[in-house]
Amino acid sequence: MKEVARWLIIYGLGLVALGTIGYLSNPKKAKTALYSGGGFGVITICLGILTRRGVSWALPTALFLVALFSLLLLWRSTVVWRAVAAGERRKTFVGALLALMLLFSVILLPYLFQAWR
Repeated sequence: MKEVARWLIIYGLGLVALGTIGYLSNPKKAKTALYSGGGFGVITICLGILTRRGVSWALPTALFLVALFSLLLLWRSTVVWRAVAAGERRKTFVGALLALMLLFSVILLPYLFQAWR
């Protein structure tokens, strides 16, 4: 469990960092990047700490929330990349950040599922 907890904490820190980068790239319009990346990152860090401490509900909760966040990221990423394809090139950076968050989430999901089983 300590290994899974460590990856949850690293994932959470990565989300906080990417959310902060997204916000700093456009502070007037990118507050949602800070709220979603930063907020979900903090929740995941807390779940990683609880998993490390052996709290039984922390790992299945983390699995559920990462899966839900992945669906949200998939939707947001699709919307942004469609806008980029339609000519809104200024959204490319946001699309890249969302795609990176989604990639990290999709990589973590099977690992969480395997640990939970």
